[in-house]
Amino acid sequence: MAEFLMMTSQLSPFSLKIQSCLAFTGHSYVSLPAHGGKLKNSVQAIKVEIAKRRGTIYKYPKMTALDEYPGVPYLIEPSGRVQYDSSGISKWLDTQTSPLQNRKLWPQTPKLAFIAQLIDEAMDDFAINIAHHMRWLHSAQSNDAGKRLFKEFCGFPLFSFKKDFPRWFSKRQVMRLPYLLGMPAQDFKQDGPSYLKAPIKEGWPQTHDLLDHCWSEYILALENVLSQQAYLLGDTFTIADASVYGMFGILLDDPAADQDMFKRTPTLHRWLSNIKNNQHVKDMGRGNLKLSDALKPLLKIMLNTFVPFMQQNEAAYKLHVAKGETLFNEAALRENKALYTSELLGHPYKAVSKTFTVQVWRDLLQTWQALPDSSNKDLNKYLTDFKHFSFNPNNHVYINDSQAELAVTAQ
Repeated sequence: MAEFLMMTSQLSPFSLKIQSCLAFTGHSYVSLPAHGGKLKNSVQAIKVEIAKRRGTIYKYPKMTALDEYPGVPYLIEPSGRVQYDSSGISKWLDTQTSPLQNRKLWPQTPKLAFIAQLIDEAMDDFAINIAHHMRWLHSAQSNDAGKRLFKEFCGFPLFSFKKDFPRWFSKRQVMRLPYLLGMPAQDFKQDGPSYLKAPIKEGWPQTHDLLDHCWSEYILALENVLSQQAYLLGDTFTIADASVYGMFGILLDDPAADQDMFKRTPTLHRWLSNIKNNQHVKDMGRGNLKLSDALKPLLKIMLNTFVPFMQQNEAAYKLHVAKGETLFNEAALRENKALYTSELLGHPYKAVSKTFTVQVWRDLLQTWQALPDSSNKDLNKYLTDFKHFSFNPNNHVYINDSQAELAVTAQ
């Protein structure tokens, strides 16, 4: 059987997510550059870079103008085609013949598929802010992420000569905290070397309390459901589990987050460790998937954070486009463009509008709107908080000190 290649790093939550999906479905793969020779790594890296520049990298089912290529990961098929986007890759894998009993990552009923998509996107587009906060603020002084990445990238020719790379990478990631909602208070005390001190932008609300609160709410909600059932949607691994594993599994290597989970949420910690060791591949269960009451706390915190965050981002994006703005995402942040201010859970925050997040939100709403009436009604009965998918007149975003109501709503 031909192997997949992954241009990736173990530091990436999306890489862990895809790897857990490949393992579960029985597909073999080689992680590059960590497990490739220098020639193989160079050839495949050049292939990916050429595809990026030509805009030919594949996204399942399709790429839009709002999408953006990531740094990693990229999946290289045996045919040579390059793919990106962890959620898209997982859906594409379900169209392929699985070497292990034709396993599927996505639930086959519309209702459960929607819940899986909701969890998947909440992890990828909101929990990533929490994970970055835990790694590059709480664990910045004690994690060895830069050294681990350097060890992986030494698989590229001459890379071993870049002895200052671990320090450069750590500094880069700390400086990216504002891009991922991280903003300490103006008087926040930071020990250690200056290159590991989080940037504090004047006029930006502190989000330390918000992200700490979200960290606790998310891990406790995950502990609740995993204490009562093997996986989030029943007794079998799905994409929902893969996305949670990717986002929280990377923190097993970060002392502060790892110890906090070990002490406060031992079931979650053990569950993440088991997936890391591919226990989910052996633990197939009976394939029974369901919605249970145990999932409610997790869905509630997602509906109170992820959903308004996505609404606010799209509203800000529309307002900036109406004003003629064309630069978004991290490039815009570097030039102080496409910024907006809003609040989550009563905490103000400032952020940059992200186009790919707009696309994620629109895709999720499209799935919601396409649900059969019976599924839609079942979900409304099961989770009354799904009212948040409707227009909330109390939700606002601020651009250039001007208040504007949210311009988005799900019909």
